[in-house]
Amino acid sequence: MQYGHFSPDGKEYIITNVATPRPWINYLYNSEYFSTISANGGGISYHRTPLHGRITRYRINDVPSDRPGKYIYIQDQDSGEMWSLTWQPVGKHQEKYRVAHGFGYTRVESEIAEIQSELTFFVPRNDNREIWKSMLTNQSNQKRRLTITGYVEFALGHALVDLINQCDDQHFNRAYLDKELNTLFATKTYWVTETRGTQQQENKEWDQWAFFTVNHPIKRYETVREEFLGFYRNENNPIALENNCLRCKDTDFGNTVGAIQIEIELEPGESKNVIFQLGVIPKTPVVGADEYPPFQGKRQEGRKAEGKEEVIKYHGISEVEAALEDVKKYWDQYFSFTKVQTADPDVNIFMNGWSPYQAKVAFDVGRVTSFYYWGIGRGFGFRDTAQDTIAITISDPEKAKSRILLLARQMQSDGKVYHHFYGDGQGEFTRHCDDPLWFILAVTDYIRETGDFGILELTEPFIDQQQGTILDHLMSVVTFVKGNLGVHGLPVFGRGDWNDTLDYIGGTDGGESVWGGMFYVSMLNLLSELLDRINRHDLKSDVIQVTAKMAASLDANCWDGEWYIRAFGEKQKRIGSKENKYGKIFINTQTWAVLAGLDKERQLKALNSVSRELDSFEGPKKCTPAYREIDPNIGLVTRCVWGKKENGAIFGHPTTWLIQAECMLGRGNAAFEYYKKMLPNRIDSDTFYAEPYVYSQYITSNEHETAGRASHSWQTGTAAWMYRVVLDYIFGVRAGYDGLMIDPVIPSEWKEFSMERVHRGTRYLIHVVNPLGKESGVKEIMVDGKLISGNILPLSEAQICKVEVVMG
Repeated sequence: MQYGHFSPDGKEYIITNVATPRPWINYLYNSEYFSTISANGGGISYHRTPLHGRITRYRINDVPSDRPGKYIYIQDQDSGEMWSLTWQPVGKHQEKYRVAHGFGYTRVESEIAEIQSELTFFVPRNDNREIWKSMLTNQSNQKRRLTITGYVEFALGHALVDLINQCDDQHFNRAYLDKELNTLFATKTYWVTETRGTQQQENKEWDQWAFFTVNHPIKRYETVREEFLGFYRNENNPIALENNCLRCKDTDFGNTVGAIQIEIELEPGESKNVIFQLGVIPKTPVVGADEYPPFQGKRQEGRKAEGKEEVIKYHGISEVEAALEDVKKYWDQYFSFTKVQTADPDVNIFMNGWSPYQAKVAFDVGRVTSFYYWGIGRGFGFRDTAQDTIAITISDPEKAKSRILLLARQMQSDGKVYHHFYGDGQGEFTRHCDDPLWFILAVTDYIRETGDFGILELTEPFIDQQQGTILDHLMSVVTFVKGNLGVHGLPVFGRGDWNDTLDYIGGTDGGESVWGGMFYVSMLNLLSELLDRINRHDLKSDVIQVTAKMAASLDANCWDGEWYIRAFGEKQKRIGSKENKYGKIFINTQTWAVLAGLDKERQLKALNSVSRELDSFEGPKKCTPAYREIDPNIGLVTRCVWGKKENGAIFGHPTTWLIQAECMLGRGNAAFEYYKKMLPNRIDSDTFYAEPYVYSQYITSNEHETAGRASHSWQTGTAAWMYRVVLDYIFGVRAGYDGLMIDPVIPSEWKEFSMERVHRGTRYLIHVVNPLGKESGVKEIMVDGKLISGNILPLSEAQICKVEVVMG
């Protein structure tokens, strides 16, 4: 069954059946305020970080699912009927709802009991709040009297403490209604800012006030969850609404909620706007104060809300509409740096909006918050952050630059880096062998795009010493490489490479990562090219020597006859070999053999082995056969159920590298076939489960009975890589130090395509024709009517540059 479809312009995914197999969500956020929203109103809100700045609760893997959320209840005062403006939580009239997820907003439409509603959720670009803008229209011929209640459940501060220590933590919650401002405020008088669990008690309070307000006079309110819902009920049928008994009492403890209630009347045909806002404002000290109004007589910290009047700034509909338009303009501007036009509508829809959108969300949010991730167990991953940076270098190079500088501050002078970090000075070292080298990718990609070699001279502190230039940080990675080699001259596996679940593969010997060796060669090649461009041949010679030895070892020791092995385990056992019972072949060591430029003949054999051994209807598997017996000398992958996650599932992320490898060998048909297989709207949603408009981390393979089921959507490196690999290698327009290279590798059936690409201030209008039905190869290129030699576009000072390309 299909539960929805893209709008004709591709800018919205329209859900026509809201009983989706899993919550289908969207991200609404700016630089400080973040909110998730499902098609049925579930989701969380947080300020800056989901661990330390949680505003609302969201219970993952709970029953009922996708709770709590951002809810608006409607009650007809005459008939007594109650429903909600999203299908959940009340859960009635499923067929009456229609949802549109757009870029930076979500819209919910319904008509129930002759009351038509249009509800839009969004976060303004420059305010720490979310707006729930609804318009209610009376479609009946009678006057209607409605009671409307907005509801959220607060977390207020540190999300992990709120989860594991609720019995004590709720004694620090405070909530009250400011009648003058028509706003409910809530905060916590105790705040933990430690990243991990600790018995150390911090003597501080949450530095924010949460607020919940509406643009009509609040008639009644409630601040305690059990009083609103009832102890043995949930959000479906709150007892306070059933009995019309909101207490209108503030609270100084307990499970704190915001339930604010208004009343409106609608004449036949009349419409009214109802605008709820949820957000935060900072506290400031009040010298000599010892009370929190309205808690008279209860000694509290001396704080007040700063700029409390700011909470009501969006009560006018014109201001709200202008803020929503700003959000839409922001995303239109972001997408305007690349645009493609092909005969395939799916390619156009994903590449012109949903792929760069998801990649930007992953960059801004990190792998921390979704329907699958609590946002409490990990910070930003070093490798994740470095890879996500490639998604935004085209459209927002300044933000990419800032993120590179942040990454530099998570590095030691010996090249070791925090595997995860929560902010400067808070991170975790592990023994993953790949993390530092992703820094090379982020830096070189940024310079290719911008030509900003000056970044190499900027200084940032190492964790363990004063300062170092970005070039110093890059060279520290070489130091790390030279100090992390095993008996074959390949990277010591440690506790994982890119595949975290190969975490005990070396036993007491440490093992060696064959993929890591290919990855090192590929990244060090990028570094060598950069050093050559800046005339640092003194540094380049050392890098080349290390790279050459490693490449030679890979071809001398790691070929298994038809493919490359994955690793050397304890006592040099070959992992990913035909001699193994499980895990005979892994995808990454076939694709990265191409990316690293190893033996040409073996590259072809390796990719043919992927097609023969790993490909399936669902897509190319990460390894096969999946492990069905636990092997403590390999690790977590063998403990995972077969066909899911790293144990033989279809992972989107490594499939992007397969697409790139096929393009590098000029095989456009194969590359495009793999790309089409990975599009999230291909498999029926009753099988796929996850959102059909964004990539998931993995799809269950045919080695499990639930083949085709996807999981861990949104927060995956697939988004950034798929966006860039398709732009750079299928469309074949990629940045180099001297300008854009034109090297399309396309399906032979494509007769033409067009592309817009902004590069260093110039918008290139590129039209490619393929009269002979080729998969690759360029016969001629005309730039502004003049034939050029080669396939590198000369840098232009014009605003517009027209490019005509003939393949052949």
